Amino acid sequence: MFDPQRPAWQNPRVHGILLLVFLSGAVFGALVMRIGMNYRVHARSNGSPSIGKGLSYDRLTKDLDLTAEQCRQLKTILDDYARYHEDLEGQLEDWQATGKNQIMRILTPGQRQKFEQLTRSVQSH
Repeated sequence: MFDPQRPAWQNPRVHGILLLVFLSGAVFGALVMRIGMNYRVHARSNGSPSIGKGLSYDRLTKDLDLTAEQCRQLKTILDDYARYHEDLEGQLEDWQATGKNQIMRILTPGQRQKFEQLTRSVQSH
């Protein structure tokens, strides 16, 4: 099975172990991403997705007397909406960072320092 003339990296056992490690890492990474995404999507609404102030999943299912199928569909819609909202927030943050970097490029070192102070004071309010 093991040919002493063959380099160690060509050993089928080494390939099998590497494949197992890679697949385990992929599964673990996917699981962590899934859990992390679920946490982020539901973090703002305390586990109950919503589409606006006062319109949470719990309230809609209760007040509208939804069927089980309607509840499942509503949950999917609200989860998609929450992900979309999260994506938009990320894009907005990227856009703001790009704008800030462009402003920083045209400022002198002293102006950059004052600009940083101004942006910190605005963010803290």
